[in-house]
Order: sequence, then structure tokens, then C-alpha cells
Amino acid sequence: MTTTAVVLLVATIAAAFFDVRTRHIPNALTGALALVAIAIHVPQGVVPVLLAIASLCAAFALGSVAFSAGWLGGGDIKLIAACCGLVGFPGSVTLLLDVLVCGALLALVMAARRGRLVGLVRSTVAAVRYGAPTEKITLPYAVSIAGGSIAYVISTSALALRLPV
Repeated sequence: MTTTAVVLLVATIAAAFFDVRTRHIPNALTGALALVAIAIHVPQGVVPVLLAIASLCAAFALGSVAFSAGWLGGGDIKLIAACCGLVGFPGSVTLLLDVLVCGALLALVMAARRGRLVGLVRSTVAAVRYGAPTEKITLPYAVSIAGGSIAYVISTSALALRLPV
């Protein structure tokens, strides 16, 4: 397992732990991860460092839109951006897709557990049709980020599991 994979897993699992317990992801964790994300690419040269910074910034910019819409919290956005910087480009695209799939699965499980699965489906349809959901379910999204990170590490480690992006 590479250093990047270990850092990614340790950071996201720690963030998930904090998010489940306190519903907060510490800024110190995401800030340190962002710094490590840049530092880990330095030995590879200028281009990988610039791609890591670009991945981090693009994820943060897109995440800011999601935050403004109320879809994700600020800590979640900062964690996703730091993770994207860590894996660089094009890995950040695969990581984001893995995180989104895990997020959807977590939302379905939590809604079913709370007896609100039908309401979530109706709300999703309303959001697609009218741009505004009718029901809101809050989740410790760092759990999805950790799950997506685990899926990313597994898929990038096992060549047979890689999907072309």
C-alpha cells in the first residue's frame, strides 16, 4: 500500500470518527491533510504538485456550490478537497465518484432506518423536477468520504477492479 493510500485512509477514517461523534470535522485535520497532500507530491516534480493543487482547488470550488445549496457541510467540502489534492488528477475524479456512490448508499440506509425511504425518494424526484428537495436528511458525510476512500484504495490497488474514467 502506498503512502498516499495510508494517509488517505487514516485521515478519512479519523474524520468519520469525529463526524459521527461530534457532527464536526476538525479544521486541524483537514488543514494538515491539505498540507500533506501538497508535500507528498513534491518529490514527483512541479507538474504533479500543480495537478494536486488544481484538484484541491477544483474540488473546493465545486464543493462550495454544494455547500451553498445546503447539500454538504463546510467540513465535508474541506475534507473532500484535501483528499482530491492528495490523490491528484485524474485520481480525484474516481475518488469523487466513489464518495458520491457511498453517500447515496448511506442516505438510502439512513432513510430506511428512520422509516423515511419513501419520503427521500419523493424528495429526490422533487429536487430533479423543481430544483428543491421537499425533505432533508442530515448525515455524517465523512462516513461516505471514508467509504469512498476505501473503495478508491481497493480499486486502484487491484488492477482487475479499475474502471476507465
